[in-house]
Amino acid sequence: MRIQHSLLLAALPILLATNCKPRPAEQAGTETHTAPQDNTDAALKALNAAIVADPGNASNYLARARYFGAKRDFTHALDDVGRALETDSTRTDAHLYKGELYWEMQEIKKAYDACADCIRFDPLSQDCLLKKAAIDIVLNQYETALGHINTVLRQDEQVPEAYYLKARLYKSAGDTTLAASSYMTALELDPEYYDAYIEVGLLYASQRSDLAIEYYNTALEIRPRSVEAWYNKAMYLQENARNKPERLDEANTCYERIESIDPNNALANFNKGYIALEYRQDYTAGIREFSTAIAKHPQYYQAFYNRGLCFESTGDRIKAAADYRTALSLNPTYTEAARALERVLE
Repeated sequence: MRIQHSLLLAALPILLATNCKPRPAEQAGTETHTAPQDNTDAALKALNAAIVADPGNASNYLARARYFGAKRDFTHALDDVGRALETDSTRTDAHLYKGELYWEMQEIKKAYDACADCIRFDPLSQDCLLKKAAIDIVLNQYETALGHINTVLRQDEQVPEAYYLKARLYKSAGDTTLAASSYMTALELDPEYYDAYIEVGLLYASQRSDLAIEYYNTALEIRPRSVEAWYNKAMYLQENARNKPERLDEANTCYERIESIDPNNALANFNKGYIALEYRQDYTAGIREFSTAIAKHPQYYQAFYNRGLCFESTGDRIKAAADYRTALSLNPTYTEAARALERVLE
């Protein structure tokens, strides 16, 4: 059942800015401008044919750029965006997509410049303004971001993303009252706004309110295969299992769901091992889960350290020392592993 947002708003102003408890670490052209051919991909062949037939059409290059971008082939995607802009430098959709590509590549300055170019050609473009505002928030340029958001809202007060970004801005600035209000407005305008459910869930989780579970569950109704939502729910259950040991089983179920969605996810096994080690003193289960995490992620030094703790707790100091040494070899500044190694060697 979906959450009735209006009933929950009054409780949100007291929430903290974020869930501050540390999480276990993850523990990861030619003259005709044709693209490399893939004889099995009809879509790419059709895009290439369109460009050959009409090489002066910017839309064809932009369409192929989106094809490459969807496959995370950023080099070819950026090449085609560049060709689109060579053909028509005023195409705001090309400038915007260029910014989105650089954002995905985590090249923030280039993304910022591309979105600024987009606004230069169309100062009222909602997509450009909101993307630029998102980048401004990351750069702590809150006044500039708020200016862009308000420009959008003056055009249309019913834009959910504008309120979502305003909430992120307020949250980053430390004003959780206004952040909560804006997240709720975004959800009222768009009851399917997955990201907003996650953010409100995090706000409630920071106050150890079980309403966090309801928001994560609603997010999972929208995206049942969201590793993020399953993980957030599991962490809340795990961290709030005092006097409710059944929540540890629920958390493990969430981690198992993550494994089914992403079989290479080492973090799920790490956290299952942590529950076995820290909460249940089930060292055999801990060794099994940390070993699985290590098999998936051989550089996972925290998993070696925790498996060492399990071995040490069972009295196997030789295997414990070996794991502590491996953790130190992977991270020579890992103080806890150095202390543990010294302890078992004594």
